[in-house]
Amino acid sequence: MVLQGAGRARTAPASRWPRPRVTLWYELAAVAAWIAVVALTVTGAVHGLHPAAPAAPPAGEVAHHHTTPAHPPHGAPGPGTAGLGSLAMWTLMCGAMMLPAALPALAHVGGNSLRRCRQRAMAGFAAVYLAMWTGYGALLLVTAPLWSRPPGHAVAAGALALAAAWQLTVHKRRALRDCHRSSPLPLSGPRAVTGTVRFGLRHGGACLRSCWALMAAMAAAGGGVAMLAWMALLTGIVTAERFAAGPGRTTRLAAGVLAAAALAVALAPAAA
Repeated sequence: MVLQGAGRARTAPASRWPRPRVTLWYELAAVAAWIAVVALTVTGAVHGLHPAAPAAPPAGEVAHHHTTPAHPPHGAPGPGTAGLGSLAMWTLMCGAMMLPAALPALAHVGGNSLRRCRQRAMAGFAAVYLAMWTGYGALLLVTAPLWSRPPGHAVAAGALALAAAWQLTVHKRRALRDCHRSSPLPLSGPRAVTGTVRFGLRHGGACLRSCWALMAAMAAAGGGVAMLAWMALLTGIVTAERFAAGPGRTTRLAAGVLAAAALAVALAPAAA
């Protein structure tokens, strides 16, 4: 900026501090979610959505006659509590995995909102976006007794193969293209709230159509420390597809990685 005065021009000093990114809090939230997932996994609190079979008594030992499937031991979480815990953990995992891919959309919302209502608009978008993924997790949790009947490695291999196949479909390409689209947003008033919610539904729906198979593979991965490796792989795929200038090549490369992973998981019991 050039200022005129005293017969000569002088340049105004630049701002000492750079303007912070509008998505900084959400970047930190994604990092915090990863830290929480890692901590809960290491302590054994994460078991995934794959329902664990009840532990059988050791050989030669008869289970206590007061312990029945209808009456779990005192202090053990009931089915409803376990289901809510799994859904809460799923939401935390979605925050860790999907928030990085939503950063461009969050920046769009923040950049098209008045300063006084920017944080509220971004929080509303993030709430709608994560609510859609939470709903998908609830669907997976309800149907888990059906798709988890085969052995765990077979379920995981099948989910990875399905994700690899989905990567090569025209529906995946259309959904990914919709993920890269933005829309004009009103600056203030009730129309701004409605526009933000509508954009959250549209963007969240596009991301759900694009990544549902990847997240189904995440649900089939089960728990334990190995789950963190699957989370890192799938997060890398989702983020690379969102930020790549030409996502088509990234999608095909991801399909090959997922197919190789499916084959490795399927052959793992025989190799062992």
